Amino acid sequence: MSFKKTITTTIALGLLTASVLSTNVVSAATSSEAQEAITANKNATNDLLKQIESANIEVIGLDQKISTNASKIADQEAAITKANNQIESLSGQITDAQKEVSKRTVVLKKQLVTLQEKSGDAVSGNVYVDFLLNSNDLSDLVSRSFTINKLNQASKEALDDVNSAKAKLSGLKTEQENTKASLVATKTDLEKQKANLESLKSEADQKQTALSQKINDNKDELTALQADFDKASTEEADAAAKKAADDANNANNANNAKKDTPQPTSIDTPSDNKGGTSVFGGSGKVAGNSAGNSYAWGQCTWYVKSVAPWAGNNWGNGAQWGASAAAAGFTVNHIPAAGAIVSFAGGQMVGSWAADGTYGHVAYVQSYDAAAGTITITQGGMGFSNPAGPNTQTISNAGAFTYIHN
Repeated sequence: MSFKKTITTTIALGLLTASVLSTNVVSAATSSEAQEAITANKNATNDLLKQIESANIEVIGLDQKISTNASKIADQEAAITKANNQIESLSGQITDAQKEVSKRTVVLKKQLVTLQEKSGDAVSGNVYVDFLLNSNDLSDLVSRSFTINKLNQASKEALDDVNSAKAKLSGLKTEQENTKASLVATKTDLEKQKANLESLKSEADQKQTALSQKINDNKDELTALQADFDKASTEEADAAAKKAADDANNANNANNAKKDTPQPTSIDTPSDNKGGTSVFGGSGKVAGNSAGNSYAWGQCTWYVKSVAPWAGNNWGNGAQWGASAAAAGFTVNHIPAAGAIVSFAGGQMVGSWAADGTYGHVAYVQSYDAAAGTITITQGGMGFSNPAGPNTQTISNAGAFTYIHN
């Protein structure tokens, strides 16, 4: 049937798409490669979710058709039962009519036999003829002839009526038998359709199961990619911190070579250096010029700098703040904490929306709910109704983001 063929083709294409989306876990050498792989993984998962939604709509439609089909089958069964009852009733009426025909035929035959019977004292020896010969006059003869004809006609009409009724009942019975045959044929066709629909529903259910399994596989892949991203980010931050330290040492060595007396430390180096080593690297905070706010008003970086003045003025775009902070000696990791700065990579989800694919995003952590795994942040940006902030938002999956600690 074309209906089954069409839906079967749709299901096959859906499963083929799920197969095409299947990818092996790829180990990324750099954080940008890992981020691209993570984005691709999430896009693939979104595509799978759309396919599951489509498959679910398909299953709902098939369920509705199966229900409608079952209702039609029930109607046909009721009609067949009614037809059987009518056929049985007509069969009874036909049997009764046949009995009446037989009965009347017997009566008519008896009447004819009686009229043909010979009588010992009859003139002609025939009752019928004697009845006519015994007429008193012509008028009586006509009257007697009319009476005999009337009796014969009445018997004949009665027999004809019964035969007519029998024929009519037989016609109705045939009509009901034909109706029943049509109903049975329709029911058989509906049962075939029901079997086809149930087969299609089973295939659609299997498609949903396959897509759900693919999503679970993608989750495992995403975990591995996130680990790659963390590893690559750590290595890059360590490299940046080492380069910054090497550059600082080279500069100091050059200054020492030119001057006999020690030079004072840069005013950009905070005097309250805690000397902590960040997870991403760093050996003491050297945030650079942190005075004032050099970021553009209305940007997320401007807002965070305004509420966390200890942040550097030269840390770049939001996605770069983690590496810049680590290079400046701040503790940078994936451990949420109130009072920290949270950095989002390009394209990373910030709750229900995604950070800019190129620039990323930064925000200030107001609180952390460890039990729920959520953080409440305040932020600024031109995408908000209040670009200068604060714009408050609570987001889940807190351990997936990069945190800069003072």
